[in-house]
Amino acid sequence: MRKLRYLVTEIRTGAEIYYTGRAVGQYLKTAFVLCDDYTELASKLFLEETVEGWSDKKENGRFKTYHQVHKDVQNTLRDNRSKNLATIKELHERMGQRRKRRNDFFHSTHLLDVNITQHDCVEALCDLLEYGELLFGENWSNEATIEPMGTLAVMLRLEKKGFGGDPSVVFKMNDVLKDMERNRSGKVDANGAHVTVFGEDFYTRMCVLYGGPELKNKLATLL
Repeated sequence: MRKLRYLVTEIRTGAEIYYTGRAVGQYLKTAFVLCDDYTELASKLFLEETVEGWSDKKENGRFKTYHQVHKDVQNTLRDNRSKNLATIKELHERMGQRRKRRNDFFHSTHLLDVNITQHDCVEALCDLLEYGELLFGENWSNEATIEPMGTLAVMLRLEKKGFGGDPSVVFKMNDVLKDMERNRSGKVDANGAHVTVFGEDFYTRMCVLYGGPELKNKLATLL
């Protein structure tokens, strides 16, 4: 499923945007909006791969709405007697609320100053990761564990756990990041790489890019 790999790569980009500007919040709304777009693409890709002849256009040539696409997903799962239908409906409910909020950003100028929080982004991205796993199963798992997406997914779940009542896990995650080796010999030039003077978000991103399975596995023990 080559298209699925492309989709996961896009989701990785959205997660990196979140972590690049998380501390000061300048990219949170961008990450939130992109995540909403990715949920629609995930639904459409699932239907294209599952339902022969499915199209995202209606008979009159206009595109189906976001909610119509979700309805098609639910109908397909119902026809296939999927055990995931109830969970998908719950995800669709939350995703639908985010879509409304996202649309309000672009249709109401008095909402230009509306803020998106870290919690909003983490919840949206974690729902998207769960959605992909439910829709695509093993194919999703194979693509979403390729680094650095695998590490980003673990980090997002750790943040969700922190927001859910265990704030200590975020401090533990930061401790793991602080202990990561920085300028690895043989892999960087004489000027070095990802030193902390660039700021914590940039440092976090460099750890994710170069930490590989070692970083992912250390973080996963905190879940």
